[in-house]
Amino acid sequence: MIGMQQTSYTMKRNPYQAYRRTQVETASKEQLLLMLYDGAIHYLKKAKIKMQEPPNEESLAEKTNLILKAQDIILELMAALDMEKGGDIARSLFQLYEYMNYSLNQANIRRDVPKLEEVITLLSDLRQTWDEAIQKAAREAAAASTAVPTTQSPVR
Repeated sequence: MIGMQQTSYTMKRNPYQAYRRTQVETASKEQLLLMLYDGAIHYLKKAKIKMQEPPNEESLAEKTNLILKAQDIILELMAALDMEKGGDIARSLFQLYEYMNYSLNQANIRRDVPKLEEVITLLSDLRQTWDEAIQKAAREAAAASTAVPTTQSPVR
């Protein structure tokens, strides 16, 4: 009962959070993957803005928190990889995610905007590639489901 009251209160207080929660809870695995990329890119773009501001305690803390949120997403992407089924592709993605995580640590410590931009570009490219692959798979699945069988079924 308490959980329901909190959810209702949250929905009344912040409808955007309720909308996002519903979006995540009803999303397919493919949509969740794209949402993770979108989140990491969003946080890093905000961190870049903070990094370019004159440094003060507040902007440094906010920049660090934004980068940490993006790193948390990258760690989730790493954990989601299926090394057995994914083979070489999964191993390559894991190494790329490791590189991104390391680069974000360096960017955070050194306030290195180009390094941050590099990770944003890598994530954006991966997001685009996954989006294209998901769309292609959906088109192929739709074509396969509407295809007329060329042979008759032995079952009547």
